[in-house]
Amino acid sequence: MRARVLDAALKLFSEHGFDGTTIQQIADMLGVTKAALYYHFESPKDEILGALIAPATEGLDSLLEEYEARPRTPGSRRRFAEAYIDLMLGQRQLIAYMASDLAVLCHPAVSAGHRVRHKRLEAMLMDDALSFKERIRVTMALKGIGGTLAQNPEADSGELREALLEAAIALLRGPRARNARPEISVQTDAPQDKAA
Repeated sequence: MRARVLDAALKLFSEHGFDGTTIQQIADMLGVTKAALYYHFESPKDEILGALIAPATEGLDSLLEEYEARPRTPGSRRRFAEAYIDLMLGQRQLIAYMASDLAVLCHPAVSAGHRVRHKRLEAMLMDDALSFKERIRVTMALKGIGGTLAQNPEADSGELREALLEAAIALLRGPRARNARPEISVQTDAPQDKAA
């Protein structure tokens, strides 16, 4: 029952926002009474939101603990970025919802520990030796991962993972020698003009 409640709530929150969704709507979607929801959740909406957020926050906390305990090596930033992307890929629907309902970011279930968690996340990819420009690239990589996931919740996981990893690593690695840069080809859907 709990998993069904969370699925229904996420769908409704995505459609109507957290504040615009009622307990009755969740109950109706599940075909149960409001009393049944109160049986499983003392304060249904708040607890449901907390339960939706918990896998992401607990997963990130575990990931940070694991990598903070490891020695820093030349490849550790890449490995952490890859593990972070994998974790976030599993939370695409939640990320897409939160990006569309910015007011929910102020809710205690969401905001609790966010600043500390974000500082720890940045610390995994930054150190004092990084220049200002390198720090900007780290910030762009982290924000870009979340933004891209929010915009593409239904994209193929494999393709999305590959594209995110490639972009994040390129940002973290920084500019390369001009001769080493691959050429970028841009395809458009516009028809090509044919010379007469």
